[in-house]
Amino acid sequence: MNGAQTVSRLGGVFAVLRRNLRVWRRFFWASTAADLAGPMLCLAAIGYGLGELLGEVDGMSYMRFLAPGMVVLACMFAASVEGTHGAYTRLKPQGLFDGILATPIDPAELVLAEILFAAIKALVAGCAVLGVVAVLGLTDSLAVLAVPLLCALCGVLFGGLALLVSALSPSHALFGYYFTWMQTMAWLNPLTHAASAAQALFAGRLDLNLLMNVTWLVVAATLPFWPAVYLFKRRLIK
Repeated sequence: MNGAQTVSRLGGVFAVLRRNLRVWRRFFWASTAADLAGPMLCLAAIGYGLGELLGEVDGMSYMRFLAPGMVVLACMFAASVEGTHGAYTRLKPQGLFDGILATPIDPAELVLAEILFAAIKALVAGCAVLGVVAVLGLTDSLAVLAVPLLCALCGVLFGGLALLVSALSPSHALFGYYFTWMQTMAWLNPLTHAASAAQALFAGRLDLNLLMNVTWLVVAATLPFWPAVYLFKRRLIK
């Protein structure tokens, strides 16, 4: 691919991304509040409630133990909801993707734009929760400043996985099974590694385990892209 083709492809990606961002801008605050509500209610109910009974975990308060997981959980749900319900709505009920592919934009550009959009929503959701837990004094190190990068990486990863599900799903109903699968397969779930990486950054533990967790997340984030491109191309181009 020459330079002109690369610029053209990037132009297509950013055209789709810009369209999604312009729509999102209309209900940005409501969307962000919804992303923030779940993790913060969970943190308050479990952290303050159950935390009073459990005391310390690994030498830290239960609230402090939960906080990093709540940040990456917000990222996962923001990206997953956008990549499933949001993308599927544009795919089928609205038929928007058909219109986009009638332009010079190709399926790879469309999928990449959708993944980036999911990553941006994950970044905003994660940073919103991070801001609250920081105000509550639940961070221990300046390494926490790297957590937004982790949020974006989680967004790319879970956005890509969710787009795979959207490309295969015959209806919105299947998404419930996807979210259930994410829970039952927690031992393979990249969210486990994301939470571990967030814990390390919150505590300032910049060690080999952090590197291994981030490396796995980077590898896992690249895996869904081309299968998603293939499946969307097969579904949209008859």
